Amino acid sequence: MKNILLLSLALLSAIGSLASIAQDGEAVYKKHCSHCHSPGMNYPGTHQLTKTRGEGNGVLVERDNLVDVYVKTIVRNGLNGMPTFKPTQISESQLDALAEFLSN
Repeated sequence: MKNILLLSLALLSAIGSLASIAQDGEAVYKKHCSHCHSPGMNYPGTHQLTKTRGEGNGVLVERDNLVDVYVKTIVRNGLNGMPTFKPTQISESQLDALAEFLSN
């Protein structure tokens, strides 16, 4: 019985951690990414991605083909008109949360 209780508590903690990561990732996205990557062609990141990657790939939060390593690489190194984001702007833990948010 004690083992079941401990396992249940561990699962609840893990679920809570995942929810927290998703919220943190969404907050990072809203602060640093949404002004260029929100839905609509008047957002430069969305416009560029639609133009270069095709319809359905412009809005980051609507994509289902992003992987966390790719997100982290682009955030740190930039791409075309996208600037780099240094660890002083987006910490490693924030970057992890952002990559998790966008890759799910």
